[in-house]
Amino acid sequence: MKHIIIIFLASCLTYTLQAQGFAFGAKGGLTLGFQKWNNYERSPLPAYNGSIFLESLAEDKRFSVMGQLGYHVKGSRIRSFYREPNSGDLRRIVSDTEFRNLSLVLGMKSAYSLTSGGIKGYYLLGIRGDYNINYAFDQRTNFFFEEDVNKFTYGLTIGGGIEFPITDLIGSFIEFQISPDVRPQVYYPSNKYFITDFSGNSIPAQETRVINTVFEITIGFRFLRLVEYVED
Repeated sequence: MKHIIIIFLASCLTYTLQAQGFAFGAKGGLTLGFQKWNNYERSPLPAYNGSIFLESLAEDKRFSVMGQLGYHVKGSRIRSFYREPNSGDLRRIVSDTEFRNLSLVLGMKSAYSLTSGGIKGYYLLGIRGDYNINYAFDQRTNFFFEEDVNKFTYGLTIGGGIEFPITDLIGSFIEFQISPDVRPQVYYPSNKYFITDFSGNSIPAQETRVINTVFEITIGFRFLRLVEYVED
């Protein structure tokens, strides 16, 4: 995996140096986080995200190499109910699990015209690496320790959107992305921990894998920096 990333970075750098300029900007918006706990899907977690980005501009302004660095909250939610032992009233418990990650995405972007007024559609595909800054969870509904959290995870980012020109060099856009992970955020084997059942016996805890997937909708601003080559 490391060699593939190095080759990809070298290709991106070569392509960018041959470009006719670049675009940069910032974006942010809403996240809907999903997690699989051993193939069990929990309820989605509403959260937020923000990123800065940079992309090259080819001569035809259609294909580009892009990179983005952002802050993303990933996780899931558990909704459960219990009865008060004295009153018998039904109570609801909402338990969130959050992983606050820095994400670096490197990939390709392709744009195409939608109208004669300069509105464009685009799609993108990239490989992504995440670094976990910190996390928060409810111990009543989760069972893992700090050593079980993978600081580094990776996966794919697939997205698309629509760009709206404001001036010749400034634009805005709305974008949708889905980012599934390949490496689990949390993992521990079945023989690592033991739990006590109702009879007082110790039994091995189930092997646990926690996989992140997020859906994001963002809005942002895009600024162009054009480069003109003058021949002597």
